[in-house]
Amino acid sequence: MNKLMKFLSVAVLSVVALSSTAQQKFGHVDSESLFYSMPEVKTIQTQLQTKSKEYENQLKTLYTQYETIIADIEENGNSYMQAVLEQKYKDAYGLEERIVALEEKAQEELVKLETKLFQPVEQKAYQAIQDVAAANGYTYVLDSSLGVFLVLPEVDDITNLVKSKLGIY
Repeated sequence: MNKLMKFLSVAVLSVVALSSTAQQKFGHVDSESLFYSMPEVKTIQTQLQTKSKEYENQLKTLYTQYETIIADIEENGNSYMQAVLEQKYKDAYGLEERIVALEEKAQEELVKLETKLFQPVEQKAYQAIQDVAAANGYTYVLDSSLGVFLVLPEVDDITNLVKSKLGIY
């Protein structure tokens, strides 16, 4: 009798769990495709490339100065007095430090700028996904761009609905 009660309890809980799951609607969205189709992303990428080029140009100038000093040392080092040669090495070392510092600063600033510029766009995409999911009765929306899923029914792909919501065609 006790075993029968346990079995019935498990069976009832399973049916309840299945019926509550059956009422939930799952969808999926290709967030990567969505994100890169947003016009704001292209604008941001252009801004980031422009800023990156600015740093590259500054670094090229420093590299050229450094290479000039090193070439001078290699070519004329034997003819320089010790004090002049030491100053040339000191100048080269100073340029090395400036180059490394600028590379680190450029990397940090580009990451900060990227985060700052992309955050509102990501929020806009996220909100559109939320709105489309709510409007179409989806309880769960999975990100299909992660490539983890084995079966993704096209009927449950809300990517185009989200793009329409954002005005992307």
